[in-house]
Parts: sequence; structure tokens; C-alpha cells
Amino acid sequence: MLKTILKRAGIGFLIGMLVGNLIAILTGTSSTNGVTFASAQLLRMASGNAIVAMLLQSIFSGIYGAVCFAGMTFYDAERIPLALATVLHCLSIVLLFIPISLFLGWVSGIADLLIIMAIQFVVFFIIWLIMWSIFRKQVRELNELQNQLQNQSHLTEKKEGDNNENQ
Repeated sequence: MLKTILKRAGIGFLIGMLVGNLIAILTGTSSTNGVTFASAQLLRMASGNAIVAMLLQSIFSGIYGAVCFAGMTFYDAERIPLALATVLHCLSIVLLFIPISLFLGWVSGIADLLIIMAIQFVVFFIIWLIMWSIFRKQVRELNELQNQLQNQSHLTEKKEGDNNENQ
């Protein structure tokens, strides 16, 4: 289990770095030599040093991605109900999003933060509905398969019983 968590966290870290920097490039407000790369807030914290700003952005985006991906492990634990796994994964992501987004300047105020958190909650609810539907279908299929196997078993027992009576 630990190996799976670390593997997912590593993959998530790399993807988080890439996505975080891509988003910053596409939405950033500060520029150096005409290239948009980070929020003005992050650049100020880095004392105007673009390399430090990009490094901070990469590290914190990577941490966020690592938690997002490692949190998928909640779904693998069979003793955790789907609803609880979804809540735990959602809370780990949303609670980490708050300090990271404020630190990196991804949001400009409480209103932005609340809107993005609401979007995350809605997305997780949709994920839960999809997963619940998939699991529900799988349970139905397993129950049908079990009924078919039981019926076959009863038929086999009945045939053997009939054969024994005929002898």
C-alpha cells in the first residue's frame, strides 16, 4: 500500500508541477521579458527573482498534485465506504488548496477562493455519483452471476439426485 501511495504521489508531483506552471503561464499577471509565468504576488515574494518564483510555484504545485494523486488510495481501501473515501479525498485536496492557492496567488480574494472550493465540492459530488453508479452496476452483475451459479449448482445436484434414484 505504501509503495502505491508513493508511486502515485511521485506521478502526481510531476503532473502537479506541469499543470501548475502551465496554468500560471496561461493566467499569470507578471511578466519578465514579455513571458507571463507567475502571479504578481509570487513574484513579489521572490523579490522579483523569476527563477525563485518558478521554483516555488513548481514545488507547491507539485505538492498539491502529489496529494491529489496519493489521495486516490482512499478508494482502494475496501474497508472504507465509497462516500467516506470521497469525503476524505475531497477534504485533503480542498484543505490543501486553501493555503497553496493563497500563497501562490492563484486566487485574489476570499470570493475567488470560495468559488473554486465550491467547484471542487461539486466535482467531487459528481465523481461520487459516477463511482456509486459504477459500483452499483458491478454489484448487480455479481449478484446475477451468483444467482446463475447457484441455479446451475441446484440443477447439477438435482440431476445427480435423479441419477441416484434411478439406479
